Amino acid sequence: MISTRFGKKDLKLMRGTFTSLHGRVLDVGCGDMLDRVGFTPGDEYVGVDITKSKYTVALADIHKLPFKNESFDSCICNAVLEHVKEPEIVLSECNKVLKQGGVLWVSVPFLIHIHAEYDFRRFTGQGLAYEVEKAGFRVDRLHGSYGVMDNIEYLLYSAVGWRVVKDKDYKSIGSAIYILVLTILFVLFKALGFIFNSQQKRDVHHATSFDIVAHKE
Repeated sequence: MISTRFGKKDLKLMRGTFTSLHGRVLDVGCGDMLDRVGFTPGDEYVGVDITKSKYTVALADIHKLPFKNESFDSCICNAVLEHVKEPEIVLSECNKVLKQGGVLWVSVPFLIHIHAEYDFRRFTGQGLAYEVEKAGFRVDRLHGSYGVMDNIEYLLYSAVGWRVVKDKDYKSIGSAIYILVLTILFVLFKALGFIFNSQQKRDVHHATSFDIVAHKE
């Protein structure tokens, strides 16, 4: 499977946020995210997911978290809400297990490929903020990863990766030529994205992802 990719600027922001997390940290739908981050946030890290990974402490459906109320200082929800049937319930569960004033960091993709076995929805920045606030949080920061060039680059990246890694559809002449063209376009838009990086920040109607830092009121 071609997973959700994080660019350097997204990883930098994520790491900066995670370094500020202290105490007991819950990571809902943890997967293998820590491999990309490069360190474990907080003083005690608890990963929960429906499938086992090297970071999973508890196996559970995150619609009903198996933890005591107000038992965590921070909660991470990274690229998870698009995969759950009831995101409002998941966010309410995060609120329930957080202490008063506890920090929630939630991230969702926007303009990216359909990925994973269950992929139900995409959130805009406004939509994500609405769901977070409805669950009893106050939004402190909303960040969008903007850029038309970055959007196109990512879609080309995932298209090539999906055809080659997932579907292994590259053996016919037609497929090979198609993948080669996509690869050339990917390199072109990667270069254009670098050249016009400062301009892309103004592309506020075109985002690859959104993340929010909030706290429990």
